[in-house]
Amino acid sequence: MASKGERIDSLDALRGFAIFGILLINIQVFSGWGFVAPETRQALTWSQWDEPIATWLDILVRAKFYSLFSLLFGYSFMMLAERVQHGPARYHLRRMLGLLVIGAAHSLFLSPWDILMLYGVMGMFLGAFLNVRAQTLALWGAALLVLTGVALSFGRLTDLSSLSLSLLQENVPALSGGSYLEVVEANAYLSVSVFLDRIEHLRPLRVMAMFLFGAAAARLHLAEPDSGHGRLLIVVALAGLVGGITLAIAEVKLAEESLVSLVGRVGSPPMLAMGYGAVLLLWWRGRGVLTGAVRSALAPTGRMALTNYILQSAVSICIFYGMWGDRFASLSLAALMLYSVAFFVLQMIFSAVWLRIFTQGPLEWLWRWQMKRKRPRLLR
Repeated sequence: MASKGERIDSLDALRGFAIFGILLINIQVFSGWGFVAPETRQALTWSQWDEPIATWLDILVRAKFYSLFSLLFGYSFMMLAERVQHGPARYHLRRMLGLLVIGAAHSLFLSPWDILMLYGVMGMFLGAFLNVRAQTLALWGAALLVLTGVALSFGRLTDLSSLSLSLLQENVPALSGGSYLEVVEANAYLSVSVFLDRIEHLRPLRVMAMFLFGAAAARLHLAEPDSGHGRLLIVVALAGLVGGITLAIAEVKLAEESLVSLVGRVGSPPMLAMGYGAVLLLWWRGRGVLTGAVRSALAPTGRMALTNYILQSAVSICIFYGMWGDRFASLSLAALMLYSVAFFVLQMIFSAVWLRIFTQGPLEWLWRWQMKRKRPRLLR
């Protein structure tokens, strides 16, 4: 088992992997591609590849990597709670308040599609599960997903949907041609649009379910190579990938109103997230050269997950928004995928170099300062 204060490379590498998947989806809104009409997209370079790419992103990536990120958040919560000897509940609450402030700043000044505020709010409820067993945590997570599916089966909240869409339509134009102050004002309204959309789709319940699954995995120390549970990981990997991909295909291919599509919409993200995580944890238990190289390449990015998540927003709006790079809605989805891969490679290099000089990422350092109420060491 990992000793107190020791980092787990596989866990950090999984966070790095999740950050990459999140970029593949977020780049569609940062770049403006997600807001333009199909006929406009067809005029873009390499657009002939966009439809199959979009389909496979919907099946394999969309909502799945946020679910994986949420799973890892729950894992970290339980791992930190076991390491904090005095007042873990109070320490966790302080941690969530800090995350809420960071998320609010991120949402207003950079990206209204921020997930950190939701994590900060829902994370506060995790304190009630500090002393709960792994099986009970998993049952609570499954119950929340069932509750989500049942609630969504009654239909959408039309008023919220129309207001969210109206705010989106009114404020997106500021991103392509407005000044930075106009972008900040638009972000405030777009944050409300995103909030309403997430309430309508019961995203808080889904996030909480993944937190609990992650906390259950931490109780079993699944990310640690010497923890055993190999058979459990194999079962989760097979069930998650096979079941998750089947449900995701059903969600994409069938009518949205069908029961199977609803089950796919609720069930495929958590199943694939757990499947991805289990497969990579099993792989990284090996000692091969490629195994170690991939794990080592992704781990620094995951250690700086907070910094890298916000860095993706900052760099992308500088490139695509009208106030600076002015490339809004000018690249096809195929081109955006190449951009995302290149940018993430640069993030891996940046993270590795930074952590050779400093003990942690800059935002991680500020967050820890807020949590511990004393300035931690930054330089190695």
